[in-house]
Formats: sequence, C-alpha cells, structure tokens
Amino acid sequence: MKTTLLASAASALAAVTAVTASPLHPIGDLVKRSPDGNFSLYDYGIASRAVKLFYADGLAYFGTPSDWTYGSVVADVTFTFSDSEISTEALTAGVTLPADTLLYIRPDADAVTAVGFTGDDTPSDAVTDGWIWYGAWLMYEEASGTLLDSFYVQETNVTGVWQLYWVPSGVSSSGYTAGTVRDITDT
Repeated sequence: MKTTLLASAASALAAVTAVTASPLHPIGDLVKRSPDGNFSLYDYGIASRAVKLFYADGLAYFGTPSDWTYGSVVADVTFTFSDSEISTEALTAGVTLPADTLLYIRPDADAVTAVGFTGDDTPSDAVTDGWIWYGAWLMYEEASGTLLDSFYVQETNVTGVWQLYWVPSGVSSSGYTAGTVRDITDT
C-alpha cells in the first residue's frame, strides 16, 4: 500500500514537472484565416468594451463617428478582405467613399505613423497589402514572412475617441498605448 502511494505521488509529481517545464501554449491553436463577407474592426483594451474603427478624412479612429466633429468626411465603415487587402465602404448615410478605398499602414517609416485609408492624400510609402489574420487578430506580414502587430492608439481631445497608429520595431512608442485590432463579422 505504501509503495503504491509513493508511486502515485511520484507519478503526479512527474506530470506536474513535465507540464511546468514545457512551453506554454494558448488554449486551442490560433488558425490563419481570412474573414468572409463584411466585417468591422475593433480595438480591445483601450476601453471597458470593444471600440469600433471609423473613417475620418482618410485616417483611422476608434470610437463613435458622431462624436468626432473635426472632419469634413466622417463615416462608420465596413470592410471586406481579398488578396491580402482590406477594402472599405461607408455605412453612414450620405457618405460615399471611392470603390478602391483600402486600409494602409507605413511599415517602413522610421517614425510613428497614422493608419489610414487610400485617397487623394495617400503617402507614397503606404502599403495596402500584406494583411493577414490569426484567429480574429489583424496582423501585417512582411515579404520575409515575419508577422507584425505594431498597432498603437493615442487618445484624442474627444472623450472616447482614439487615433490608430503603426509603430515600427525600434521606434519609441512613448505616449501611445498598444492596440489589439480584431474583426467581427457584420450581420
């Protein structure tokens, strides 16, 4: 009986040691995927609830579009994904965006840069392709295959509205808060 008890304790200790010595893995592996149909982008972590992304004069913001009174073109938007690009369409009545409006970042800049949408004032170094999802989280895939998740947000002077930025590796993110951008399928 004593030998059986010791063997059981040793077996349990070995199991605990094996678990704690191995690398941690998330519950369920994340799966690379592409969203189907229309979806919205949200940030989780800047507020007590998920905050939806909207369009304002070619730049990306999180919050409620009607709270942002500084732009001439402000719209709630929906997205579609195809060929590693994210197309944008306005949902706000009376606002029409060009059919080829794409979400962009500037991954090769040596500074913090605003995330935006293509249009008349698109920066020459804007990149519109290379978007990829792991689970519901949006990332950028470099040509080398490296995945980057360098989204940051900064509070604006409007309560409940944050501007979305891209902070390249090695650039100071002081004054910005790390963002987590993910999608939710629209119904």
